[in-house]
Amino acid sequence: MTEPAYPRSRHDHESDADELRALESAMESTPRGAALVSAIAVGLLLLCWLAIYFGVFLPRGTVG
Repeated sequence: MTEPAYPRSRHDHESDADELRALESAMESTPRGAALVSAIAVGLLLLCWLAIYFGVFLPRGTVG
C-alpha cells in the first residue's frame, strides 16, 4: 500500500528543473548556518584559551 506522501517514482519532483530549483533553494541557507556554527566554535575556543592564559600562565610569572 502506497501512501500519498511518497512519490510514485524514484524522484520527488515533476522534472529535473524543479529538482534543481529545490536543491538551489536548500543550499542557499546551508553555508551560512555552517559558517555560523564554526564561528561560534572558534569563538568559544578562543575565549577558553584566553581564560587559561590569564588564569594559569600569567599568574605563574616568567620561567627561569
